[in-house]
Amino acid sequence: MKFECPHCHEKTFGPIQKALCGSYRGMGKPCPKCGRRACNGMTGIYFQSVTSIAVLIAVVTIYLKSTEKVYSSIAIACLIAGYFVVNFLFNMFFGKLVEPIRTMR
Repeated sequence: MKFECPHCHEKTFGPIQKALCGSYRGMGKPCPKCGRRACNGMTGIYFQSVTSIAVLIAVVTIYLKSTEKVYSSIAIACLIAGYFVVNFLFNMFFGKLVEPIRTMR
């Protein structure tokens, strides 16, 4: 499975490369063919915002309601790790690559 570069419109980015391109606010990664930079679009930022709010609410709820601090700390660590994994997988397979708003200086 390859993803299309927004500049040369060739399918040059693999799933891992696409996930590592970063968000719209970042510098992006260069295309292997044309050398111009690409990054994940705004859908990645929206999804990351929604998941971060959900994880924050879950962490605060678990912290305040839990009586077993050992189990609650494990659950909180799993939630935070899951947050990063889910966002990485979302950037890997969903959305499209766009031109970054930042440029090289």
